[in-house]
Amino acid sequence: MLEELDIKLNNNYRVNITLAFIFFALFIIVIISTVVMFYWTKISSENFQNRVKFESQNIILKFNQKIETANDSALGIVNGTLIKKMKPNEEFLSTIFKTFLFANKDFVRISYVKDNNEFMCGKYNQKIYCNYSKYNLDDFNINTTINIDKNSSIKIQTKLSDFFNSLPTDVFNLMILDNHGKVLFTNFIKTKSIFDLFNHTIAREILKKQNTFITNDIYVHNLNKYKIVFIQNKKLLKKQKIITRNLAVTMFILSLVLAVFFGYFFSKPLYSFYDELNKRVNHEVEKNREKEQMLMHQNKLASLGEMLGNIAHQWRHPITRLSLLVQNLEMAYKMGKIDDKFVDKFKTKSLEQINYMSQTIDDFTGFFKKDKEKQNFYIDEVIDDALKLLEVRIKNINIIKTYNSNQKINGYKTEFSQVILNILNNAIDALNEKNIENKNIWIRTEENLIEIEDNAGGVDEKIKDKIFEPYFTTKFQSQGTGIGLYMSKIIITKHFNSKLEVENSKFGAIFKIALF
Repeated sequence: MLEELDIKLNNNYRVNITLAFIFFALFIIVIISTVVMFYWTKISSENFQNRVKFESQNIILKFNQKIETANDSALGIVNGTLIKKMKPNEEFLSTIFKTFLFANKDFVRISYVKDNNEFMCGKYNQKIYCNYSKYNLDDFNINTTINIDKNSSIKIQTKLSDFFNSLPTDVFNLMILDNHGKVLFTNFIKTKSIFDLFNHTIAREILKKQNTFITNDIYVHNLNKYKIVFIQNKKLLKKQKIITRNLAVTMFILSLVLAVFFGYFFSKPLYSFYDELNKRVNHEVEKNREKEQMLMHQNKLASLGEMLGNIAHQWRHPITRLSLLVQNLEMAYKMGKIDDKFVDKFKTKSLEQINYMSQTIDDFTGFFKKDKEKQNFYIDEVIDDALKLLEVRIKNINIIKTYNSNQKINGYKTEFSQVILNILNNAIDALNEKNIENKNIWIRTEENLIEIEDNAGGVDEKIKDKIFEPYFTTKFQSQGTGIGLYMSKIIITKHFNSKLEVENSKFGAIFKIALF
């Protein structure tokens, strides 16, 4: 049985230590994986931000180039014609304006303004119209004005929606705002105001700040009197999340495989160490078990000596009665008074004494018989059986019993009986040694508590902590072995998983057994 238990414990330890190493390795690798994932996400975010900054600078550069082209074209119209020297007519202006509109696809309107009068040519439905009053341009544009003199100027409107629509949207989407948050252009969603797209806090940050990231996926850059907003492409963001998730799953599986490998590999050296340690522990446990059994045997022998004395006391009276019966038989024979009635009476009384002696032997034999299996038994019955064994010793002692427990406990009944017997014997010895005139022993039981109290004055406080130690006794060496209370403590704590302690009352010592 012990070998099977040792094998089971050994296997359990091997499993536990392997699992411990696996979990430790998994913990370390998961931390490393988490750090890698964090930095990978951070690098991805930084790559996006760097790309946005680069593209924004590129867009601003191209935008400024278009403005410069419009300025150069306006200057060319002013300086390369006779507009400054003569009064231009509509036919002359139409020819010049149409030429410039055909030459530059971004130009959508060219105007000549003098004394608040305007002559304009513009593109409409892929055609060019001049001085067409119903002409209206709704696209996002920017005006370039070159003054000819104090009263006249040339204006060129550049269409920018085509420029922004041609930009790549694989990384980010664009939105052009005015200073009030009105959406002038967007290439991914239809909305009139920035406040319709974002919450108030983010929208105010977009309008307030410039050339910075509002969040990790929103960047704002000033564009003359407008603001250009770069927003990370949601498809790209979703793709990154999928990649991140797949990477996380891959890292977890890899971590688990590596953890199992390293856990098993690094735990192997401990197996041999544990095996050696386990052998030493088992050896010491076996030595302690042998010592405990030896002490138990010594305690049994000591109790046996006391019990033999009790048997001798209990047999003295029935032997005396049997002796008297035999003498009466001899006298009746000499006097010729033996008849059937006399024989029946002699037989009955003789059998009574013999049965009493036989029952005494059975009672003491049952006490020393070792239980093979645990059983359920009543506390009160065990106490009464112990008192019956001590019948001779307690003749001159008042036993006051208060039973308030109807509880059964499970365990080895004879071992529990031995504990009760040891405590009662100590109480009787203390009462006899101190020559107490009115000797009392109180026995009280509750649901989970047994108290045995005497009026022998109690235990000296100096030795109270030592009375449960092995071989400690206050009696003469010939009268006590010092192992009775020690074994009682062992039985109650280890075999019944309960508690045995002593304290002093105003009368004497109280031994308490607290059952759990």
